Amino acid sequence: MSAAETVVFLHGLGDRPDDWSHQITALPGGLVGVPLGIPGLTADDESAGGGEAGAPAAFDLARAADLVADDLDRRGLDRVHLCGLSLGAMIALRLAASAPGRVRSLTLVAGQVRPPRRLMAAQLAVVRVLPERLVTSGGASKARMLAVLRGVRDVDLTPELRAIAAPTLVVCGSRDRANLAAARLIAESIPSATLGIVAGAGHRVHVERPAALSAVLNPFLSRHLAREDGPR
Repeated sequence: MSAAETVVFLHGLGDRPDDWSHQITALPGGLVGVPLGIPGLTADDESAGGGEAGAPAAFDLARAADLVADDLDRRGLDRVHLCGLSLGAMIALRLAASAPGRVRSLTLVAGQVRPPRRLMAAQLAVVRVLPERLVTSGGASKARMLAVLRGVRDVDLTPELRAIAAPTLVVCGSRDRANLAAARLIAESIPSATLGIVAGAGHRVHVERPAALSAVLNPFLSRHLAREDGPR
């Protein structure tokens, strides 16, 4: 019997790794799920951004992708199925572009390639004025959430889309209006991509419509299991 392949799940800003619990439990046979934390989001990750003592670490998307790759190395994971949501999708996309040999398949949920400036400005403004207790989520402080938003607001991954070689599934909730246009752009620009819209879901598809997301994700993953007896 072939060894199980690994699906690595990357969460979004304000979420936690265990928010993927339904998708991991529902994975089809031959697959095991590993949820990873995003480097640079918690107090234990100060080295991820190289910030000065007492200051929140700066957040760099490319470095975060490199640190995820380092984490895979520590776990002995060479090639994985990679699934990310929101910030996690951006990191997954960056990793798939910079290290294509590491990625068997790529799933991008509620992702962006070039965050809309007005949306980013609005998010930064809201987070700045809200009290810490209302902002802190997923183990990230208010200062760190601001650092992440600043770190990704000028990112443009558009040039990397056509370089993605892995089979790709792009998913977005039908009510996630801020990301629907990006989902369509990503699906149209990656040569091997398909698009799945989850009806009735907003941005946090994995917790709002967990079964519906698995219903889209699992057939895709099953189609791209490695086969020892020939090409996929």
